[in-house]
Amino acid sequence: MKERKLDLNWRVIFAAVLILLIAAFILFAIFTPRHAEIDGDTLRFKHLFTSFDVPLGDVASVELLDSLPSLNKVSGIGVFFLSEGTYRVDGYGTCTISLNQSEPPFIAVTDKSGESWLFSLNDQDTTREFYGELADKIPQN
Repeated sequence: MKERKLDLNWRVIFAAVLILLIAAFILFAIFTPRHAEIDGDTLRFKHLFTSFDVPLGDVASVELLDSLPSLNKVSGIGVFFLSEGTYRVDGYGTCTISLNQSEPPFIAVTDKSGESWLFSLNDQDTTREFYGELADKIPQN
């Protein structure tokens, strides 16, 4: 009987530690800054496990979205309002995203082959400012 109780205690401790680790990871992921820059003729983006480089000459369109189309996760993180990884997005197909769903706007970049990326930066003003810089570099916009 005593052995059973000891085994149960360890399971409870293990579950509590696991829950705390998951919560810490989620908080870390949410508050880790997203970084985007225009480096020469390349859009570079980095956040946690998501990074991509898109040559500006390959960009067909850049859009500022005030709301998100419907998202369905293929792989990656989708907790609370954090979405990061590969998602199926209405109007864009399967694409790479990294954004805070509760903090619009969002930037959608599509290249000439039809591949798309959706992302946001740390706050609304930073996202809008970066969109302006990026749109100025794309002749079609």
